[in-house]
Amino acid sequence: MENYIAYVRTSTGRQVLGLEEQQLRINQFIQSTGNFLVEIVIEQESGKNNNRVRLDYATNLCIKHGYTLLFTKLDRLSREVEFLFTLRNKGVKLRCIELPELNTLTLGIFGSVAQWERELISNRTKSGLAALKARGVKLGSPKNLNDAAREKGIESIIKKRVENENWKMAKMFIEHFQMKYGYINYTAIAKELNINGYKTRNGNYYNPTTVRRLSLLS
Repeated sequence: MENYIAYVRTSTGRQVLGLEEQQLRINQFIQSTGNFLVEIVIEQESGKNNNRVRLDYATNLCIKHGYTLLFTKLDRLSREVEFLFTLRNKGVKLRCIELPELNTLTLGIFGSVAQWERELISNRTKSGLAALKARGVKLGSPKNLNDAAREKGIESIIKKRVENENWKMAKMFIEHFQMKYGYINYTAIAKELNINGYKTRNGNYYNPTTVRRLSLLS
């Protein structure tokens, strides 16, 4: 039996749903493998910062007791390939739910891809801002919005985030059901989703038809 310290991270205090999704996936993973979850360590800090208090706490526990550090995605740990190898070279055993075959080769490959994505996003953002500035667009002036426009924008962001999280969490529930029982029963899954408080992307209850549609989506 493997003993895990799970590490869950988002960048800001507003990303509560991201924390809940990661914890859900971790608990489903533990249940499906029959291993032991010692503790879930939660942190809300930028992945660019390698000096994270809670991450240090988690990795020290792993080194001291021989636990394995468990996380959902590589970028929850870091998008910097050198930092990933630093952790591994310290003796921290790493287990990524989305990359079950994590070894020296795959850590190097996917770590490099994660770092490249971060650099690409940064460059695109800088280029986009420069283009807007060249066109005379005033940047960083939310005060120019009236209260109604500002509130509408915030509501739109929250709505899209919730809808997306609802979809992903229900999708994972269906996959876990199939993995556990070896088949899909749309009626049974719809019942379990509703009992456990899951909602569709539009905030409605599930029925066998919506479960079937969701299960067929990639």
